[in-house]
Order: sequence, then structure tokens, then C-alpha cells
Amino acid sequence: MPSPLMAALKDVGDGIRLAPLWWRLGLDQTASRFQRSILGPFWMACNLLVVAFALAVVVSMLMGGADIMKNYPQVVAGLLAWSLVGTTMAEAQAIFLYNAGLMQSQRLPLTFYVFLHAQKAATNFLFQAIAFWVVMLIIGRFSVPHWTLIPALALMLLIVCLQGFIIAIPSTRFRDVAYMMSYVVQLLFYVTPVFWVTANVGAKARKYVELNPFGHQVELLRAPLTGHAPAAIDWIWTLGTTGVLAIIALVLLAMFRKRVVFWL
Repeated sequence: MPSPLMAALKDVGDGIRLAPLWWRLGLDQTASRFQRSILGPFWMACNLLVVAFALAVVVSMLMGGADIMKNYPQVVAGLLAWSLVGTTMAEAQAIFLYNAGLMQSQRLPLTFYVFLHAQKAATNFLFQAIAFWVVMLIIGRFSVPHWTLIPALALMLLIVCLQGFIIAIPSTRFRDVAYMMSYVVQLLFYVTPVFWVTANVGAKARKYVELNPFGHQVELLRAPLTGHAPAAIDWIWTLGTTGVLAIIALVLLAMFRKRVVFWL
């Protein structure tokens, strides 16, 4: 009998080998979600751009009437980054619950469903990023994305998978976690520099803001989206967070891998 740790690692390997299946299934689920819609997934981008404009107006007013168009790219890029950093956490609670029927009828590794979740998040991010760059071209604020966007996006998708395990497993066992996550993510949205930037915060408060790992994750994506390289501290914090999440996710997968299907 393999040890729980080896079984968990095998589950990860099996999920990776099934990449063509969860990749295709993710595209089909995204397409079916917007069936008979003219804009399709770009509706999510429209929502992002409208909300970002409203927040840019608010931020400009709070800053004494600063130029809205100057803040708009930062706000949109921040919300776009948050779609991977925060929104995926709110959606992670339903990873196994949403696929309960498939899990009870097909014997697939747990990582299959987590990778499916990450694939749909990546697809949504791509459509919103395209809309972001098009709008920036129209308003004359376009900057060529920095090459670090590629490794930053890959690292964030890894974090999406790890957080998926950490949130989805307890959410399946204790349904109250699902309701709690919506409040937690909403709180994190306001205390994380998403529609505001750390530079606009006073020196005393900035020390606490810089201890927020989600802020570094947002900046890791926002900087290359707006044509800048992320700061070294953002890489260090995000890589450190990834290591901690990897340990927690592997432990949870090893301990509860066989029980999840019985909790559905």
C-alpha cells in the first residue's frame, strides 16, 4: 500500500496527464456559460471595465480631483490581477461541489477538478486582458506588457491550484466555509491595494500594507500588465507564499483525498 504522501503525489501526476481532458472540458464549460450570447466571455471584461471606471472616479475624487485617465489603467490592471488573486478564492469553495455528479460517476483524481478550475480562471483572465489592452489603445494609455507577465501568470496559476485544494477540501466537509469565504474575500479586496496603490498610503500604514501577501500577488501581475517589471520584493513574497501553500495543500490532499467524494 502506498503511503498517503505518495498517493497524493500520484494524484497530482495523474491530473497532469489528464491535461487534454480538463483543458477541453474547461473550454466547453466556459462556452456553454455564455451560450447564445453575442459578446460571450467578453461580458466579464465589460463588467471589469465599468467597475474599474467607477472606482477610478472615486479614487480621483479622494485624491483631490486627480486625472481619471491617469488612475484608470492602474485600477483596471489591479482588478484584472484580482480576478486571479481573489476571485478564484471565492470560487474555489465550489470546486468539488460543482462537479459532484462527475465525481460520483467517474473515478478521476482530485487534481483534475482543481486544474479544471485553474484553466477556466486562465481563460477568463485572457479575455479580460485582451479587452484591457484594446481599451488602453483606444484611450491612448497602452503600454507594451513586460515579459515578466508570462512567469508571473504561471506562478499565479500555481497558487490558484494550491489555494483550490486548501479552500475546496474543508468547504466540502463544512458547508459554512463557503459562506465565510465570500466575506473574507470581500474584506481582503478592500485592504489589498487593488484599486489603490501602496505609494498613496502614509508611511506608517504602508508598513502594514506591505505585509499583505495578496498585495504582492496583485502587483506581480499589475506591473507587467502596465509595462513595468515587478519589484524583487513582490517575487520574494509570492514565491514564499507559494512554498507555504504547497506544503498545506499537499498535507490536506494526503490526509483527505479518499474522503472528499463521501462528503458530497
